[in-house]
Amino acid sequence: MTAMKPVLDLVVDANVVLILAFCIWRLAQAALVRSPLRTDYALQVRLLRCVLLFVILSPVLSYLAVTLSQTLWPKAPITVSDVAVAAFLRGEIALPALQFEELLNTRNRIFEMILAGELPLLTAALAAAVCGSVVLLARTVQALFEVHRVVSGSYVWRRTRWIDIRLSDTAAIPFVSRGFVRYHVVLPSHLLTQPTELRIVLAHEFEHIRQNDVEWELAFEFLRPVLYLNPAFLMWKRAFNRLRELNCDQAVLASKRISPRAYADCLLAFCGRSAAARSIPVFNVAFIRTGSATARLALEERFLALKTTPRLRHSAPVFWGLAIVFAVGITASAASVRNPGDWSQDRLMLSTIVNLERLDAITRGY
Repeated sequence: MTAMKPVLDLVVDANVVLILAFCIWRLAQAALVRSPLRTDYALQVRLLRCVLLFVILSPVLSYLAVTLSQTLWPKAPITVSDVAVAAFLRGEIALPALQFEELLNTRNRIFEMILAGELPLLTAALAAAVCGSVVLLARTVQALFEVHRVVSGSYVWRRTRWIDIRLSDTAAIPFVSRGFVRYHVVLPSHLLTQPTELRIVLAHEFEHIRQNDVEWELAFEFLRPVLYLNPAFLMWKRAFNRLRELNCDQAVLASKRISPRAYADCLLAFCGRSAAARSIPVFNVAFIRTGSATARLALEERFLALKTTPRLRHSAPVFWGLAIVFAVGITASAASVRNPGDWSQDRLMLSTIVNLERLDAITRGY
């Protein structure tokens, strides 16, 4: 049971950092949608990927930040707990030392009680959360095999160095997935008789490959069993799905080889064909999603976005400026929620005060 405590600490810290990072990103997104860059979907999706990458690397970034802080400013508190201890020692928190120490150790004490079975409701909730993760992991593996089955059941029509273009008699919706080495673009067989739609679908799916959307889809699905209870993760996944489609639509239209009208007609055609079709929702990037209110809203936004100006070219300074802000903000957030060291000077002073209070209570006969 003791070995489970670091795992719980890591999961809780990851969820807290994810929520804080999502708030930082939403503030930046709110500013962008009120600026001339509101239709620059390439910038927005790059920023979202940047933030997610910083979140994934946050354990390493927080460790480096704490180490650097302890080297350059040994007495400067960096975690929330250390800041609270420093404020207590300055007399800014009017609590008895024993009570303050218990408050600081609340999370550790709760974890120990849960693992010891002393809080049945929380222990049952933790067990239910773990069971949910196991179920999601099983569904993820099942979906992985289902994608493999559809890809294996198709046949290769064209082949490049890294990409197989496959035709399938069972897939109603084009999608792109990947194996360990090669990408697989799976197309419904009827597209061979629809050259205009075939050209549009291939341009869209190749753009997903160029944008590494398949790898990000895989990353999201492997993180889902750990973060599925976090509302920030669910909202971020929805935002990423929306932005990646708008970005690819915009990139295809920016080439000027396909008109917005033809693109809209292709989307409508697949809406009609795939309304009752069953699609595999994970481990692939489909040309279009149907079957839910969220998918319908996303499709409506894609239609409306077809008339916007494709791609702005002057957003690089904005991207790098916001990326630096995100890096600093997420690193500081991750460092602030870390478990503090036990032997800092302030904590030794707090421990001394607590021991003096306990000794005083003993001598008074309490």
